[in-house]
Amino acid sequence: MPRSPVALIIALSATLFAAFALNSGSSLQSSLLALRASAEGFAPVYTGIIMASYYVGFVAGIIWGASLVNRVGHIRTFAALASTGSAITLLHAVFVDPITWSLFRALTGLCLSGLYLVVESWLNAQADNTSRGSTIAIYMTVSLGGLAIGQLLLNGASVSSFELFTIASVLLSLSLVPLALTRQPPPAAVSGERMTFRRLYKISPLGFVAASGAGVLSGAIYGVGPVFAAELGLATNDIAYFMFFVILGGMIMQFPIGKISDMVPRQYVMIFVLVGLALCGLFPLVAPEMVSNNLTIWGGITGVFIMPVYGLAVAYVNDYLEPEDIVPASGGLLIVYGGSAASGPLLGSSAIGYFGPWALPVLFSIIGISVASFAMYRAGFGRRISIEEQGQFVAVPRTTPMAFELSPITDEVTEDETTNHYDENTTPAAPQDVADVLTPDGTPHPDDYGEVTSTEDDSTATDPTAANTSDLDKKP
Repeated sequence: MPRSPVALIIALSATLFAAFALNSGSSLQSSLLALRASAEGFAPVYTGIIMASYYVGFVAGIIWGASLVNRVGHIRTFAALASTGSAITLLHAVFVDPITWSLFRALTGLCLSGLYLVVESWLNAQADNTSRGSTIAIYMTVSLGGLAIGQLLLNGASVSSFELFTIASVLLSLSLVPLALTRQPPPAAVSGERMTFRRLYKISPLGFVAASGAGVLSGAIYGVGPVFAAELGLATNDIAYFMFFVILGGMIMQFPIGKISDMVPRQYVMIFVLVGLALCGLFPLVAPEMVSNNLTIWGGITGVFIMPVYGLAVAYVNDYLEPEDIVPASGGLLIVYGGSAASGPLLGSSAIGYFGPWALPVLFSIIGISVASFAMYRAGFGRRISIEEQGQFVAVPRTTPMAFELSPITDEVTEDETTNHYDENTTPAAPQDVADVLTPDGTPHPDDYGEVTSTEDDSTATDPTAANTSDLDKKP
């Protein structure tokens, strides 16, 4: 019998508190460093390098974290990384230097990646097949709430003081308490399996490109969003509210947009969101005074179009995967996202440095138009999967592959749903049916029928007839 939401929250309270503290501390630290770098007179490009270093460390944590957890255990890993992350946060206030901060920021990303892995492993161990959907929804809400609250904590003291670094450090340290004292047994070993970029792109070029675009967008808004607001003359408390509304807009609309994508072709929803983002980015060029006077409202609307892009990309890729491939694919997508996110602060800070603050919204427009154009281009290739074939949209954090194991779409399914038995009475596919799923140049494309070989050998891909006649009856 499924547990009620209240009972589920109580059962998960220790893990959820750890997640809330982690996200609040990391969110505060991110905006604080961006503003402090500006106050210290760092050139915008140096600020971009500092903020980009976080994502370099985060990707390293995704690759290395599973082996560390399996070697020393969940609690020891969490204790070591939380303590290290807390100490590094304080060291930012002691050694104020771009190079040192870049190193500290990379180490912070590595620590947080491992911490998220432990938290999500614990949540996955506590959830069952009847509560996975509720668990991941609650976890997403708590995580985004922590990110939003972290921005408001900027109002607690001056960015030039030591106090805000102390608050961020305390929050990271407090995240350790509930898991260190829990009586729950630690989870089993975690998997570090990841899908190769080559195979991931074959499965869905659009999903791969959209995840990359989402990374650049997120890296730019989180990394240099506070600098953008500061360049427009906003005080620290107004910058905090601007970033709060960016996150809040994405938090409120991510689930409705996802549900709409379950009812209509998902790529069309993705195109709509990206075009909306492009319009939001160009609007300040048309009415700069109006946007300046209502920057928090503009930020909230922009957040509505930025935050769902990665979730839509993940859901789109999942539509072409078997359940057992979802977690390995998530690992590859997160590395694509993280690597792209590292370029976001660099591009955003360089644009602001050369062209002024309004160049950041223009960067959003360029990315939105580019990915939307690719999606429209891809829409002209062969058969699109039907609404019935689409999977269920589940918003997932951009943290570790363990978050995807919480997704209800990875639950155990019956053998009939996961295998495709050969029936000798089945009528073979007609040649004209095979032609229907081919691209204009006569070759099959994975976006069209969702099948890709499980190995890196592409020998079968050169024979379109062989690739399709064996896979026509499979659901993507």
